[in-house]
Amino acid sequence: MSDIEDNERPDITGELEPVPEQTEFDGPFESRSEPSASGLVWVVVQGAIAAGVLLLLAFDPYAFTAVEEIIGFGLIAFGVFEIAQLFRSHSRLGAYIQPAAAVAGGVVLWVWPSQTLTIAGYLVAGVIAVRGLHDVWAGVRRWHEEGANTWVFVRGLLAIGLSILLFLFPSQSVALIVVTGAGLVVIRAVMAVWFAIANRDALSTIDPADTYAVITYWLSRREMDAAAAEDVEDRVFLFRGDAKERLWRFGVLMTLATAIATFGLATDSTAVVIGAMLVAPLMTPILGVSAGLINGKTRSTLASAAITALGAIGAVFVAWALSALIPDIDAVIQNGQITSRTSPSLLDLAIALAAGAAGAYGVSRAESTDALPGVAVAIALVPPLAVVGVTLHAGDLNQASGALLLFLTNLFSIILMAGLVFVLVGFGTWSRLYNRRNRIRVSFAMVALAIILITIPLAITASDVITQQNFLRSASSEVSDWLGDDTELRISSIEVDGERVYVDLIGPEPPPSAVLLSNALTADTNRTVVAVVRWIEEQEDIGLTTGSD
Repeated sequence: MSDIEDNERPDITGELEPVPEQTEFDGPFESRSEPSASGLVWVVVQGAIAAGVLLLLAFDPYAFTAVEEIIGFGLIAFGVFEIAQLFRSHSRLGAYIQPAAAVAGGVVLWVWPSQTLTIAGYLVAGVIAVRGLHDVWAGVRRWHEEGANTWVFVRGLLAIGLSILLFLFPSQSVALIVVTGAGLVVIRAVMAVWFAIANRDALSTIDPADTYAVITYWLSRREMDAAAAEDVEDRVFLFRGDAKERLWRFGVLMTLATAIATFGLATDSTAVVIGAMLVAPLMTPILGVSAGLINGKTRSTLASAAITALGAIGAVFVAWALSALIPDIDAVIQNGQITSRTSPSLLDLAIALAAGAAGAYGVSRAESTDALPGVAVAIALVPPLAVVGVTLHAGDLNQASGALLLFLTNLFSIILMAGLVFVLVGFGTWSRLYNRRNRIRVSFAMVALAIILITIPLAITASDVITQQNFLRSASSEVSDWLGDDTELRISSIEVDGERVYVDLIGPEPPPSAVLLSNALTADTNRTVVAVVRWIEEQEDIGLTTGSD
């Protein structure tokens, strides 16, 4: 399959104004600013502050109030510095809005650090949502015009998705933003210092403080040669070479892998399910989707996506059909191999992101292909599809939807992280990345949007689990206080079901009133809680023998 026609098409998918067709690539990039020693120093100072924040949190995770004060001081310093720069350059009044807002936010964090985390989350969510709605409206309103309104529209959807996450989890999101932002600032400082030391010949045209220029300079010098790039494409594009043979082999292996996974799930066998992971070839076309996106090859991307979709649908159908051979399927869908794949969490998302990066690196480096079987085990693409088929046959739509969510989490995480790794290892020419940047960023923004939408139910599930765990921990403490230290009663189990707490006790004496426990739990959790106490009386029958004459 050729992408010649796709390559000749002008890239007009990124701005509200028409984008001129670029026929020649003139150099790797142009620096956005003149080299400045003061700029490098300021970047290093920012990195040092960010490193201090991370170290403080690493040694004392509960010191976030102090971190907020540090952030407040940093915002004030940044705002004052920017205002001074704008004043010296006689900038227009509108340019002062952002630094003034930074100073105001810093003052709020400095004066009321313990009260602002949630409020800050809501404010940031509101700002992002307004910006997203503006971009969506701008994209729709000018959709008929020539130019790339697609990027503006997708960017707006991405912002709205982020704002939903911030609204649902304001304090947690702000904490994550702070930690992630601090890490990125440290990385930026390290990159600037490294560039200033290792690339002295380029300092005449590139400012080390200009992160964009430094990254593009580095990427433009890490391009794969044509032979290596062709080799990667041959591995991930199944329609290359003897396409008929490769696609037939893909179909056979997918069918066998699904059969192995289905029977492994039915027998609750971890070893058999792992074997199915090793046989399954579904990772290859998924990496093909990412490789096509990162190179702006629409036809290759669509072909790989079609193979992936057909493979996934076929796996679900095969598992559904084979489930007819499983006796007592209602009991089977309750075993650990199935239930563990019907409630995905944020940890599954993190695993998928790491495995996607490992898979892309392994396929782009011939010497790293030994890692691919391990990646297949870690990512587990076919078992969730088999669970979907089995649970659909059993009529359990809740479990089927959970397993499908796990597969989609793995799918989009692989595509996103593989694209990032492909860029870092130099797969695809920098000229293509630059000239087709609008189409490429639209594609990966849509993938990122899908991950955000998937993250919402994952985060809600994680929040519910944490809430239940905290509730159970609090209930256990209250039950111990309710029984007292001198009791002979033993706690057999404590279970939480919604607003009810079930306590099972064993002992020779009756327990205190359950009303007292209900009142204590209600006061501790600030919600109405009903305690249900079940007591098993423990009796002793001591038999004494009588002596005989």
